Amino acid sequence: MEVSKKVWLSEMAMLLVAMIWGGTFVAAQFAQETIPTFWILAIRFILAGLMMSLVFWKEWKKLDKKTIRYGATIGLLLFSGIGVQMVGLQFTTPAKQSFVLVSYVIIVPLMEWAFYKKKPAKKIFVSGVLCLIGVGLLSLNDQLRLSFGDACTLVYALVFSVQVLKVADYSPQVDSLILFSIFQFLTAGVLSLLLALITREVLVVETVSKTSFWGIVYLTIFNTALAFTIQNMAQKYARPANTALIMATESIFGALAAYFFAGEIFDLRKIIGCSLIFIAIFSAQFNPKALVAGKKGKKHDRQASTF
Repeated sequence: MEVSKKVWLSEMAMLLVAMIWGGTFVAAQFAQETIPTFWILAIRFILAGLMMSLVFWKEWKKLDKKTIRYGATIGLLLFSGIGVQMVGLQFTTPAKQSFVLVSYVIIVPLMEWAFYKKKPAKKIFVSGVLCLIGVGLLSLNDQLRLSFGDACTLVYALVFSVQVLKVADYSPQVDSLILFSIFQFLTAGVLSLLLALITREVLVVETVSKTSFWGIVYLTIFNTALAFTIQNMAQKYARPANTALIMATESIFGALAAYFFAGEIFDLRKIIGCSLIFIAIFSAQFNPKALVAGKKGKKHDRQASTF
């Protein structure tokens, strides 16, 4: 398989991750109905880590110090970012949070430029600006102010941007991406459990509603165990700046989930915002030179076959 094809398949895998994560905001809101915030994080990450440990038990033969260290580092970022996101969700709506998070489409290429000396293509910046305009149309209120919940989401976007770059840096260096994922989950889960105990959050199992139960099931199996593992594998080849833009579609899927499952209403301004984000993603991924080159290659092959 050619490297370019690996890159393309990896970035399409990131699109699948975006679809799964789009449901996160609604699922998290459902879970928070009767389950305290840090108990949600502790349950989803610890259960996901244990589930994967059992399913992929043969992977433990590949364990080394590097995998533990790198996994724990990403786990710390995961705990910090999603912890802030869950707090912010109490002060905003799932749809707004999903779109404010898209600000990482600008943060990731800027960080990659600053720390890795990889200057992004101009179209990445143009696409990023379009995404941010879309975010503004969808998230800012009439006074052009962000709520406390939206501000928390921006902090999460910053942490997530660092996570994207570090996963891209670490994933090619570990022998087992499964163990890399497991240690991320266990680190984030244990830290969440400690914080739940320190802050004396009370979890009463008898009062957990069916809505909260299914919310935590979605967060544990699909959002955590499946999506984060795909991300770790795909980012071995996917380009960080493009990954950030592809992941911006998470906001579209999040808005659709909020509309169908949480009853949020979409007006014309929000629809225009969604459209701008779609245009930004397409313009970032579309490569007319490659398309022309591909057509020339096919024409050359046809001519060669006549001799």
